[in-house]
Amino acid sequence: MSLLNKVTAKERDALWKRLQAKTPPSGAAASSANILGKNYLKQVDVVMSNWAAGPELLISTKRMDSSFGKNAANRVEESYGDAKNLRLRHPLAALGFVYGLRSTIFDESPDKAEWLIDLLQKLGREDDAYHAVSLIVIEYGPHLAVDETADDEGDGEDPLVEAGVIETDEADGGQEEYIEQSEIDIALATLPVVELPWERVPVDLRPDRFIAEMIRRVIDATPVNLHKNARARRAEAEPRPLLGAES
Repeated sequence: MSLLNKVTAKERDALWKRLQAKTPPSGAAASSANILGKNYLKQVDVVMSNWAAGPELLISTKRMDSSFGKNAANRVEESYGDAKNLRLRHPLAALGFVYGLRSTIFDESPDKAEWLIDLLQKLGREDDAYHAVSLIVIEYGPHLAVDETADDEGDGEDPLVEAGVIETDEADGGQEEYIEQSEIDIALATLPVVELPWERVPVDLRPDRFIAEMIRRVIDATPVNLHKNARARRAEAEPRPLLGAES
């Protein structure tokens, strides 16, 4: 939206049509990243790759809002298979898994919550699975929950419509009427409150540890002349030993 607001109307119309195209323009990547594993293609949510090294970082995500007894085991089983599929073809890539879990599971199915957290911890310890796993417990009202009983069709045919950035008739090829920045600011300011109760998350599943481990894996798997900025920033963040301190 920032880019669209800064170009001329003619450039904005042309750019908007290219962004909405079913196939990406030449030289641009599609919005979904399908990575070839050992046996099948897997859609990965976060990818960092370059021509010289290939995939360096691959992060998959899943979210569960309800039907915990029905879906918890299936989601973890799928993740085990996906991890092995990717690791076997990309053994040097940092492979991570982030699981979003609605907080109501601790009231509705506390035994299932304990079991699921244990499985996620073990998922990050397997030699042929993920290098790091993170759990994000999300607390919010029922109007934001995803219907787990419905067929998984992604986030909708047009993510911009789902996000409310454009109206449905605009996505269908009608006259484009862009929402003013002030309206976007108002919408953001009135979003419902979402809490992240970190006390529910074990230390080894928290995002800070997850991010640190993913960065370490990427840096350790590449020569020193790559990712210089990341290496310098990590060195600055690391505590330095005190002079004269005992080893």
